[in-house]
Amino acid sequence: MRFSITIDTDDEETAVRLLGALKDVGLVDATEAVVEDVDVRILPHTRQVLLRDAPVGLTRLEFELLWHLCSNPDRVHRRRDLLAAVWGVDDNYSGARTVDVHVRRVRQKLGDAAEVIQTVRGVGYLVASSSRVRVENTPNIVQLAERRAG
Repeated sequence: MRFSITIDTDDEETAVRLLGALKDVGLVDATEAVVEDVDVRILPHTRQVLLRDAPVGLTRLEFELLWHLCSNPDRVHRRRDLLAAVWGVDDNYSGARTVDVHVRRVRQKLGDAAEVIQTVRGVGYLVASSSRVRVENTPNIVQLAERRAG
């Protein structure tokens, strides 16, 4: 069984102590303990985007667009496909420039992390999986008492 734990604290010493305690009781393998350094974290379960742990105020469509791009990395997303996936518009008459405007607004709000969304000229947009973005799906929570009992 695999699970993930997110330690959300500004105190690095506390996080390191907690990670050590998890290693001591055997919940975390020392070789698997990795501290990831990401600039943009997407929390779909709370519909939040954090830029270096500071909340980014995105509209509903901006959030949906960023979430869709980052949930499907290493793939070029055509503007028309984004209109269908994010806006629910599936016709040949809707303006694909809407996507461009929303991407520009998301980039502005991400500041110096804006380069995570790459433009593929004449086609659409791409987010590389090696970028500084992480989508944090709802983690599996394992309680220590259950782990010891089972």
